[in-house]
Amino acid sequence: MDTNNIIKDQGANWEYLPDTDTLLMYFGRKDLLELSKCCKRYRNHLESRVLESLNLDAWVYDNMEIYDELREDYKIVKVLEFLKNDLGSKLKFVKKFGLNCEVDRSFAEVFVKLLPNIKTLSLYGFTEYGCCLGEGLISILEGIENLENVNLYDINDTIDHYSIKNKIFSRSLKSLYINYYFGSSSYDGELLIYNTIDTSYTNLYSLTIVSNRMLQNLSSGISGLQEVDIIIFEGLNESNFAKFLKSNTQLRKLSIRFEHYNEEIVKTVLTSKYLEYLCIYFGDSEGIQVNNLPSNYSIKYLKIFYGVPTPLTLQLLNACKILETLDLKSYNSLQHLDWSKIERKVNILKLGNDSFTLSALGTLEDINYLRLFSIIHFEPNAYTNDCVNKDIISKLNNYKLITIISQSCKLKLI
Repeated sequence: MDTNNIIKDQGANWEYLPDTDTLLMYFGRKDLLELSKCCKRYRNHLESRVLESLNLDAWVYDNMEIYDELREDYKIVKVLEFLKNDLGSKLKFVKKFGLNCEVDRSFAEVFVKLLPNIKTLSLYGFTEYGCCLGEGLISILEGIENLENVNLYDINDTIDHYSIKNKIFSRSLKSLYINYYFGSSSYDGELLIYNTIDTSYTNLYSLTIVSNRMLQNLSSGISGLQEVDIIIFEGLNESNFAKFLKSNTQLRKLSIRFEHYNEEIVKTVLTSKYLEYLCIYFGDSEGIQVNNLPSNYSIKYLKIFYGVPTPLTLQLLNACKILETLDLKSYNSLQHLDWSKIERKVNILKLGNDSFTLSALGTLEDINYLRLFSIIHFEPNAYTNDCVNKDIISKLNNYKLITIISQSCKLKLI
């Protein structure tokens, strides 16, 4: 059989192909490249989407020896020359770029000229102890005028001076995501690049706050801000935290990760009038005494991670009067929560794959008997055998299995 003719004929006679957004849901980058080879008239349509997101790390992985030589000779800027030679005019399609190498000002100048129209920039600290990208970083952030989204991973770059007239980030900034895998190594008095964020960034929609200084800068509010993740492990200024929430009553989504929690912090959060999503991560809240929590009539989604005491979980659950989804990521909450004290039914219960231990399985019988939830989602645990996962389903015999896939099981109350 001549398979080459079949492939050729199929490519020539295709009358319908799904739109690119649909294809991206099912195909990876390499699959799309192969697909473009099969159908010439579809190639231009796919090209812009394939090249939409680039990461320097991909080139480094394929050219490690060349990269090491360039780094030793302080000539990383030549990587951008290779990029220009390879893609040429097609660089106009690039809207997202990932950068994970130390950059000097010469690199920054070439980068900004080569990619002036990117909308999303992701920056990765490249070592455990030296998570700074260098003096060229600020030049890049200042040089890309229409930058909308910035993602910082283990970036500890500081700046020597800051003027309100000379903003580091583009005024068009819509989201700033900050994550520390190794932990921040900043010191008191240091001005890190993200500490320059203030209320003048009126286009901000989503923001990660990682310092008291950021809280203070934003204490007068940003009307368009909707989603906030606050991660402060050392010395939270509770006064600034309260001011921030009271001046940003429009917030719809809030995640908090503190070293310590207390009653006032919890009460301050619950007084938010328009908050719909609340996530509480791990922290030292053992021994916390919380009484008479205020009722909340806006929170619809409550997610609880590790470290939150079971009594506090129960009080939060009952304080949220219109709660629609309870998402538990901690087996401690699953095992020790007194389900009979839940005051009202909740539509959806989500259980993460870390929620299940052999000792916690018995709790499912209480959940099944009380019929408090209309739908239960749970993630099969990769570290347990199929018998355990089947046991979970069997204990919920008041529920009917609707769907089961590799990542999720869904059961509905009969």
